[in-house]
Amino acid sequence: MISPTLAKHLRENHEEVMRRWLENLHGHIADDFEQMLKTPMGSGVANKLLNCAIDFLEAEDYQKADVLHGVRDIASDASFRRTAVGFGLPDIVATAIAFRLALQETLLEGTARGSVENERALTDVVMAINELGDVLVSGEIAGYFAYNNYREDKADEDAA
Repeated sequence: MISPTLAKHLRENHEEVMRRWLENLHGHIADDFEQMLKTPMGSGVANKLLNCAIDFLEAEDYQKADVLHGVRDIASDASFRRTAVGFGLPDIVATAIAFRLALQETLLEGTARGSVENERALTDVVMAINELGDVLVSGEIAGYFAYNNYREDKADEDAA
């Protein structure tokens, strides 16, 4: 378990994470994509990922791989759907990076300063969020290519 206290902070500041995520996206992705992310579909994926981040921070070592696998699946599925409606890889990956940044900003802003224990715990949490973020980005990329492979296979079937 990395930090139940900081996981609790994320849980209690759910709306702050979501606000920061959308703020971090503004001006960095296509306007129509940004508007789609403000819908229940877009926020639903972010809510799932936030819950995964909390689970990851609270997970015992033997549980972490399963949580990360779930993060990758959620990201890949969301990316597949976003690609299907025409969004490009740069915008899709930017959403994952903005989400990681929102998690980090919320955690950094909410931590007590001064003690070595807090410094160690915060370092562990930032490293964990980076690990989670890397898996999130790889899932987004995998979903993008999975859709393109699906589309190519479908075109081959139609041509045959």
